[in-house]
Amino acid sequence: MGKAVGKVKDFIRQNSLLKDKARVVVGLSGGPDSVCLAHILHQLGYEVVATHCNFHLRGTESLQDEQFVEELCRQQGWTLHKTDFSTEQYAQEHKVSIEMAAREQRYDWFQKMMRETNAEAIAVGHHKDDNAETMLLNLVRGAGIKGLCGMQAKNGNVVRPLLCLTRQEILDYLQEEGIDYVTDHTNLEDNYARNKLRLNVMPLMESINKGVLSNIISTIENLNEVQKVYRQAMDAAINACSHHTENGELYIMICKLLQQPSPISVLHELLSPFGFNKQQLKEMLSSLQESGKLFSANGHRLLIDREDIIVESLNYPAVQIHQEALPIEQVRIQKDPRFAYLDADKLHGELTLRTPQTGDTFAPFGMKGKRRLLSDFLTDLKLNLFEKERQPLLMDGEEIAWVVGRRSSDLYRIDEHTKKVVVLKLA
Repeated sequence: MGKAVGKVKDFIRQNSLLKDKARVVVGLSGGPDSVCLAHILHQLGYEVVATHCNFHLRGTESLQDEQFVEELCRQQGWTLHKTDFSTEQYAQEHKVSIEMAAREQRYDWFQKMMRETNAEAIAVGHHKDDNAETMLLNLVRGAGIKGLCGMQAKNGNVVRPLLCLTRQEILDYLQEEGIDYVTDHTNLEDNYARNKLRLNVMPLMESINKGVLSNIISTIENLNEVQKVYRQAMDAAINACSHHTENGELYIMICKLLQQPSPISVLHELLSPFGFNKQQLKEMLSSLQESGKLFSANGHRLLIDREDIIVESLNYPAVQIHQEALPIEQVRIQKDPRFAYLDADKLHGELTLRTPQTGDTFAPFGMKGKRRLLSDFLTDLKLNLFEKERQPLLMDGEEIAWVVGRRSSDLYRIDEHTKKVVVLKLA
């Protein structure tokens, strides 16, 4: 067993990447990295399910790569699945770069192939040089600690068995074994950010320090260990100062947040998945005394409330109310806010749903017909701005018959003259 093969074998075992003799979908472009990956996995006893994507970005070169992969798989006896993508059209339609378009299409198809072939994992050919470039790219883009940790050996069902090898070790393995591969000439052009790093920045850094690659990889390994400590502390902080409601809203307790060593880091962990950016996080922290201040991002709104920061989705589920008219004799009153009971003969027409409007008034049950501003009623219940804005109202024409889940109107109360009752239940 060669040195490179032994390294990969140990790396797979140490990181629990694959079970012995597992069936693995391998992204096989025909380049040195993917060819090395497929050969080493085959040599180690794994069942290679080769997948090749033709992105139609390099004219006849793309077709030649496909033909090379077909011949390689025929010689090795590997199952090959091929597909074609209109990458430029996809990039335009989804408003992403060509690189991102190719990546999204590639990984979506890999996942599909894994399901269809009952494979255990998807293996891709990223190596140490790729990881160093990724770390540097993330650094210049202003990434946090997670981005500086580089690519992971295992990310869900995607595994990277070659992260233990350098690009040179891969080329040496292929030369020693007499294995052919194709060269993507676009890798030699500095049109893309990664290529600029590979062709220009890394050689410059090597002129300063010959050990730059191993030093960057060492830093990535150190940061991954730091990330474990950070993750444990962050999970504890998140549990201490936030929770989700049954409706899916996120509540962050301001007093608990401010007790954390780095409130902005906690906010970043909690809010960046919703699309809130770092500048917004800074503004939030400086606005914690401004109750009622709003922020928005990617279909979500954030409210600085009195004691909490509240995040809600703008795609709030529609309210469902079950309605049934029954003779008074069949009605059994339940003291449950999900239910309301209205005298059917006091209703004027079909009941409809809407949310509050400025100037709304209603006669709360128990107040003998005395009217109140709806806004005052909701404020007394200590509802936040989001809850007030989306509070469902069941309307009888222009009259509020039920502040849903809160209080019905006294105008529709059941009395000694009631013969028929409309029973309402909030689903």
